[in-house]
Amino acid sequence: MLQVAAVVRAKGDLRSGYNPAMTHIPSRSDPYAAIVDFYDLEHSGYEEDLDLYLNLALVTGDPVLELGCGSGRLLVPLADAGHRVTGLDVSAPMLDRARRSAGEAGVADLITLHESSMTEADQAAGGPFGIAIVALNGLMHLTTVEEQRAALTSIRRALDPRGQLVLDLLNPTPDALRALDQSVVHEGTWTLDDGTRVDKLAARRILPDLQRIETDLWYDRIGTDGTLRRVATAYRMRYVHRGELELMLELAGFAEWQIYGSYELDPFEDTSERLIVTAEVTPA
Repeated sequence: MLQVAAVVRAKGDLRSGYNPAMTHIPSRSDPYAAIVDFYDLEHSGYEEDLDLYLNLALVTGDPVLELGCGSGRLLVPLADAGHRVTGLDVSAPMLDRARRSAGEAGVADLITLHESSMTEADQAAGGPFGIAIVALNGLMHLTTVEEQRAALTSIRRALDPRGQLVLDLLNPTPDALRALDQSVVHEGTWTLDDGTRVDKLAARRILPDLQRIETDLWYDRIGTDGTLRRVATAYRMRYVHRGELELMLELAGFAEWQIYGSYELDPFEDTSERLIVTAEVTPA
Protein backbone atom coordinates (compact mmCIF):
# COMPACT_ATOMS: atom_id res chain seq x y z
CA MET A 1 0.00 0.00 0.00
CA LEU A 2 1.32 3.42 -0.94
CA GLN A 3 2.55 5.55 1.94
CA VAL A 4 2.35 9.26 1.19
CA ALA A 5 3.16 12.38 3.17
CA ALA A 6 1.61 15.43 1.54
CA VAL A 7 1.74 19.04 2.59
CA VAL A 8 -1.29 21.17 1.71
CA ARG A 9 -1.75 24.85 2.42
CA ALA A 10 -5.32 26.08 2.29
CA LYS A 11 -7.85 28.43 3.79
CA GLY A 12 -11.45 27.37 3.40
CA ASP A 13 -11.56 24.70 0.65
CA LEU A 14 -8.77 22.21 1.40
CA ARG A 15 -8.01 21.89 -2.32
CA SER A 16 -7.31 25.58 -2.87
CA GLY A 17 -3.65 26.55 -2.68
CA TYR A 18 -2.38 22.98 -3.20
CA ASN A 19 1.32 23.18 -3.91
CA PRO A 20 2.81 20.11 -5.67
CA ALA A 21 6.31 21.35 -4.87
CA MET A 22 5.54 20.82 -1.18
CA THR A 23 4.58 17.16 -1.56
CA HIS A 24 7.03 14.45 -0.52
CA ILE A 25 6.90 10.66 -0.37
CA PRO A 26 8.71 8.93 2.53
CA SER A 27 10.40 5.55 2.35
CA ARG A 28 7.91 2.78 1.66
CA SER A 29 9.71 0.65 4.25
CA ASP A 30 9.15 3.16 7.06
CA PRO A 31 5.58 4.39 7.51
CA TYR A 32 6.60 6.15 10.73
CA ALA A 33 9.28 8.36 9.17
CA ALA A 34 6.85 11.22 8.48
CA ILE A 35 4.87 11.03 11.71
CA VAL A 36 7.42 10.82 14.53
CA ASP A 37 6.21 14.06 16.12
CA PHE A 38 2.58 13.01 15.91
CA TYR A 39 3.29 9.52 17.28
CA ASP A 40 4.75 11.03 20.43
CA LEU A 41 1.74 13.30 20.87
CA GLU A 42 -0.43 10.22 21.15
CA HIS A 43 1.83 7.71 22.88
CA SER A 44 4.41 9.48 25.05
CA GLY A 45 2.01 9.72 27.99
CA TYR A 46 0.72 6.15 27.71
CA GLU A 47 1.75 4.31 30.90
CA GLU A 48 -0.86 1.58 31.38
CA ASP A 49 1.68 -1.15 30.63
CA LEU A 50 4.74 0.44 32.24
CA ASP A 51 4.46 -1.13 35.70
CA LEU A 52 4.20 -4.58 34.13
CA TYR A 53 7.51 -4.21 32.33
CA LEU A 54 9.28 -2.54 35.25
CA ASN A 55 8.22 -5.35 37.58
CA LEU A 56 9.15 -8.13 35.15
CA ALA A 57 12.53 -6.54 34.42
CA LEU A 58 13.20 -6.33 38.16
CA VAL A 59 12.50 -10.05 38.54
CA THR A 60 14.30 -11.34 35.45
CA GLY A 61 17.29 -9.00 35.61
CA ASP A 62 19.45 -7.18 33.09
CA PRO A 63 19.97 -6.60 30.31
CA VAL A 64 16.64 -5.70 28.68
CA LEU A 65 15.85 -5.93 24.96
CA GLU A 66 12.88 -3.98 23.61
CA LEU A 67 11.85 -4.81 20.05
CA GLY A 68 9.95 -2.17 18.11
CA CYS A 69 11.10 0.38 20.69
CA GLY A 70 9.94 3.38 18.66
CA SER A 71 10.76 6.76 20.15
CA GLY A 72 11.69 5.39 23.57
CA ARG A 73 8.43 5.39 25.53
CA LEU A 74 9.56 2.33 27.53
CA LEU A 75 13.32 2.57 27.06
CA VAL A 76 13.72 5.71 29.11
CA PRO A 77 11.79 4.64 32.25
CA LEU A 78 13.44 1.20 32.16
CA ALA A 79 16.86 2.84 32.03
CA ASP A 80 15.80 5.37 34.66
CA ALA A 81 15.06 2.38 36.93
CA GLY A 82 18.71 1.35 36.51
CA HIS A 83 18.39 -1.30 33.80
CA ARG A 84 20.74 -1.65 30.85
CA VAL A 85 18.49 -1.55 27.80
CA THR A 86 18.91 -2.24 24.10
CA GLY A 87 16.22 -0.83 21.83
CA LEU A 88 15.66 -2.26 18.35
CA ASP A 89 13.57 -0.68 15.59
CA VAL A 90 13.55 -0.50 11.78
CA SER A 91 12.76 3.24 11.78
CA ALA A 92 15.83 5.47 11.91
CA PRO A 93 13.78 8.63 12.66
CA MET A 94 12.11 6.90 15.60
CA LEU A 95 15.50 5.79 16.92
CA ASP A 96 16.78 9.35 16.55
CA ARG A 97 13.90 10.52 18.72
CA ALA A 98 14.64 7.76 21.27
CA ARG A 99 18.29 8.86 21.34
CA ARG A 100 17.26 12.45 22.01
CA SER A 101 14.81 11.40 24.73
CA ALA A 102 17.49 9.30 26.43
CA GLY A 103 19.89 12.23 26.41
CA GLU A 104 17.31 14.62 27.81
CA ALA A 105 16.52 12.14 30.60
CA GLY A 106 20.19 11.63 31.43
CA VAL A 107 20.13 7.86 30.80
CA ALA A 108 21.89 7.67 27.42
CA ASP A 109 24.78 5.69 28.93
CA LEU A 110 22.37 2.84 29.80
CA ILE A 111 20.68 2.65 26.39
CA THR A 112 21.98 1.04 23.20
CA LEU A 113 19.99 1.54 19.99
CA HIS A 114 20.02 -0.88 17.05
CA GLU A 115 18.40 -0.28 13.66
CA SER A 116 17.12 -3.66 12.56
CA SER A 117 14.12 -5.95 12.15
CA MET A 118 12.76 -8.14 14.93
CA THR A 119 13.73 -11.11 12.77
CA GLU A 120 17.36 -10.21 13.56
CA ALA A 121 16.93 -9.79 17.31
CA ASP A 122 19.80 -12.16 18.06
CA GLN A 123 22.22 -9.73 16.36
CA ALA A 124 21.40 -6.82 18.69
CA ALA A 125 24.27 -5.61 20.82
CA GLY A 126 24.21 -6.12 24.57
CA GLY A 127 22.97 -9.69 24.84
CA PRO A 128 22.27 -12.29 25.92
CA PHE A 129 19.23 -10.64 27.47
CA GLY A 130 17.31 -11.39 30.63
CA ILE A 131 14.02 -10.16 29.19
CA ALA A 132 12.75 -9.29 25.71
CA ILE A 133 9.74 -6.99 25.40
CA VAL A 134 7.49 -6.61 22.35
CA ALA A 135 4.92 -4.04 23.45
CA LEU A 136 1.71 -2.56 22.01
CA ASN A 137 1.08 -4.91 19.06
CA GLY A 138 4.71 -4.80 17.94
CA LEU A 139 4.72 -8.37 16.62
CA MET A 140 1.71 -7.54 14.45
CA HIS A 141 3.84 -5.18 12.35
CA LEU A 142 5.38 -8.30 10.82
CA THR A 143 2.78 -9.07 8.20
CA THR A 144 3.37 -12.75 7.42
CA VAL A 145 3.35 -15.83 9.62
CA GLU A 146 6.86 -16.62 8.37
CA GLU A 147 8.19 -13.27 9.62
CA GLN A 148 6.43 -13.62 12.95
CA ARG A 149 7.85 -17.12 13.47
CA ALA A 150 11.32 -15.93 12.44
CA ALA A 151 11.14 -13.07 14.95
CA LEU A 152 10.13 -15.36 17.82
CA THR A 153 12.95 -17.79 16.93
CA SER A 154 15.47 -14.96 16.79
CA ILE A 155 14.25 -13.49 20.08
CA ARG A 156 14.66 -16.86 21.77
CA ARG A 157 18.28 -17.00 20.57
CA ALA A 158 18.85 -13.50 21.95
CA LEU A 159 17.74 -14.47 25.48
CA ASP A 160 19.92 -16.05 28.12
CA PRO A 161 18.97 -19.57 29.36
CA ARG A 162 16.80 -18.11 32.13
CA GLY A 163 15.39 -15.37 29.92
CA GLN A 164 11.79 -14.38 29.39
CA LEU A 165 9.80 -13.00 26.46
CA VAL A 166 6.84 -10.65 27.02
CA LEU A 167 4.35 -10.01 24.21
CA ASP A 168 1.43 -7.59 24.20
CA LEU A 169 -1.06 -8.08 21.37
CA LEU A 170 -4.60 -7.19 20.45
CA ASN A 171 -6.99 -10.03 21.23
CA PRO A 172 -8.73 -10.26 17.82
CA THR A 173 -12.26 -10.98 18.99
CA PRO A 174 -15.07 -10.55 16.42
CA ASP A 175 -16.26 -7.46 18.29
CA ALA A 176 -12.77 -5.92 18.33
CA LEU A 177 -12.27 -6.49 14.61
CA ARG A 178 -15.71 -5.13 13.73
CA ALA A 179 -14.96 -2.00 15.74
CA LEU A 180 -11.76 -1.45 13.75
CA ASP A 181 -13.24 -2.17 10.32
CA GLN A 182 -14.69 1.18 9.34
CA SER A 183 -14.23 4.21 7.13
CA VAL A 184 -12.60 7.46 8.20
CA VAL A 185 -12.82 8.10 11.96
CA HIS A 186 -11.57 11.06 14.00
CA GLU A 187 -9.28 9.56 16.69
CA GLY A 188 -7.90 12.54 18.56
CA THR A 189 -7.15 16.24 18.86
CA TRP A 190 -4.14 17.89 20.49
CA THR A 191 -3.15 21.53 20.95
CA LEU A 192 0.56 22.36 20.78
CA ASP A 193 2.28 25.02 22.89
CA ASP A 194 2.17 27.52 20.02
CA GLY A 195 -1.58 27.09 19.61
CA THR A 196 -1.36 24.79 16.61
CA ARG A 197 -4.10 22.15 16.53
CA VAL A 198 -3.42 18.56 15.44
CA ASP A 199 -6.24 16.23 14.39
CA LYS A 200 -5.78 12.52 13.76
CA LEU A 201 -8.00 10.69 11.26
CA ALA A 202 -7.83 6.96 10.54
CA ALA A 203 -9.43 4.40 8.25
CA ARG A 204 -8.94 0.67 8.78
CA ARG A 205 -9.96 -2.37 6.78
CA ILE A 206 -9.99 -5.95 8.04
CA LEU A 207 -9.04 -8.79 5.68
CA PRO A 208 -9.99 -11.95 7.61
CA ASP A 209 -8.53 -14.39 5.08
CA LEU A 210 -5.08 -12.84 5.59
CA GLN A 211 -5.62 -11.92 9.27
CA ARG A 212 -4.64 -8.42 8.17
CA ILE A 213 -5.50 -4.94 9.34
CA GLU A 214 -4.81 -2.27 6.72
CA THR A 215 -4.53 1.22 8.18
CA ASP A 216 -4.45 4.68 6.61
CA LEU A 217 -3.63 7.63 8.87
CA TRP A 218 -3.92 11.37 8.30
CA TYR A 219 -2.61 14.04 10.67
CA ASP A 220 -3.89 17.57 10.06
CA ARG A 221 -1.80 20.32 11.61
CA ILE A 222 -3.80 23.56 11.61
CA GLY A 223 -1.94 26.75 12.45
CA THR A 224 -3.43 29.69 14.31
CA ASP A 225 -3.70 31.50 10.95
CA GLY A 226 -5.79 28.66 9.48
CA THR A 227 -2.94 27.16 7.46
CA LEU A 228 -3.29 23.39 7.06
CA ARG A 229 -0.43 20.90 6.79
CA ARG A 230 -1.59 17.33 6.17
CA VAL A 231 0.66 14.30 6.66
CA ALA A 232 -0.55 10.87 5.59
CA THR A 233 0.87 7.38 5.94
CA ALA A 234 -0.27 3.77 5.76
CA TYR A 235 0.77 0.38 7.07
CA ARG A 236 -0.36 -3.21 7.45
CA MET A 237 -0.53 -5.45 10.51
CA ARG A 238 -1.22 -9.16 10.96
CA TYR A 239 -3.26 -10.20 13.99
CA VAL A 240 -2.71 -13.52 15.73
CA HIS A 241 -5.14 -15.77 17.58
CA ARG A 242 -4.19 -17.45 20.85
CA GLY A 243 -3.91 -20.99 19.48
CA GLU A 244 -1.74 -19.90 16.56
CA LEU A 245 0.51 -17.87 18.84
CA GLU A 246 1.03 -20.81 21.19
CA LEU A 247 2.00 -23.02 18.25
CA MET A 248 4.48 -20.39 17.03
CA LEU A 249 6.02 -20.19 20.50
CA GLU A 250 6.43 -23.96 20.57
CA LEU A 251 8.00 -24.03 17.09
CA ALA A 252 10.34 -21.19 18.11
CA GLY A 253 11.63 -23.33 20.96
CA PHE A 254 10.12 -21.69 24.02
CA ALA A 255 9.71 -24.16 26.85
CA GLU A 256 6.60 -22.85 28.56
CA TRP A 257 4.37 -19.80 28.60
CA GLN A 258 1.48 -18.12 30.36
CA ILE A 259 -1.40 -16.25 28.72
CA TYR A 260 -3.03 -13.25 30.41
CA GLY A 261 -5.82 -10.86 29.49
CA SER A 262 -4.59 -7.56 30.94
CA TYR A 263 -1.56 -5.61 32.13
CA GLU A 264 -2.55 -6.61 35.69
CA LEU A 265 -2.09 -10.25 34.56
CA ASP A 266 -5.75 -11.13 34.94
CA PRO A 267 -6.72 -14.55 33.51
CA PHE A 268 -7.21 -14.57 29.76
CA GLU A 269 -10.83 -14.83 28.62
CA ASP A 270 -12.51 -14.86 25.22
CA THR A 271 -13.57 -11.24 25.73
CA SER A 272 -10.21 -9.92 27.01
CA GLU A 273 -9.01 -6.82 25.16
CA ARG A 274 -5.35 -7.82 25.31
CA LEU A 275 -3.41 -11.01 24.67
CA ILE A 276 -0.43 -10.84 27.04
CA VAL A 277 2.17 -13.63 26.92
CA THR A 278 5.13 -14.40 29.15
CA ALA A 279 7.29 -17.19 27.72
CA GLU A 280 10.33 -18.91 29.20
CA VAL A 281 13.44 -20.15 27.37
CA THR A 282 13.86 -23.13 29.68
CA PRO A 283 11.40 -24.89 32.01
CA ALA A 284 10.99 -23.38 35.48
